Amino acid sequence: MEKTLTQLSEDYFKAAEDINSLIIKYRRLLNEAYDSNDYLKTYELKRKLTVFYDQKRDILDTAYALKNYYKRSEEVMSA
Repeated sequence: MEKTLTQLSEDYFKAAEDINSLIIKYRRLLNEAYDSNDYLKTYELKRKLTVFYDQKRDILDTAYALKNYYKRSEEVMSA
């Protein structure tokens, strides 16, 4: 099954929502680690959160690029 660019962008936006739910979960775990003074766990959770934020940013960049792909083409052709 072939998907349009709009459908692919929607898939990427959904993936960003999924990563956002992981971010919320791990932020909660990080707060618990802070409260328990577990510095090793705090460090580990911060590293994971950094990866999740990077992934989310990359996914959203791709989603917006796919969503606006034809708009850029139309602007170039009309100029």
